[in-house]
Amino acid sequence: MRRVELGLEGGGMLLLTMDDDAVTALQGAFGGDRGVHAATTDEGDHAVDLAKVTYVRVLPGEANTRLGFGGS
Repeated sequence: MRRVELGLEGGGMLLLTMDDDAVTALQGAFGGDRGVHAATTDEGDHAVDLAKVTYVRVLPGEANTRLGFGGS
């Protein structure tokens, strides 16, 4: 799982947790007609208007999907 940051027109930002295949599909979608891209993430299903995306940043390393306190 990877964390992906989408910068949006107007200064908004969307932070998503996606598997590697979904990241590759999103990156490949920018080579097309810049329509709407459907993305399934840990946070739910999203319809992303690619024409409104100003940048995509794939954060290094794997996403830490564990929440909470405690040891190991």
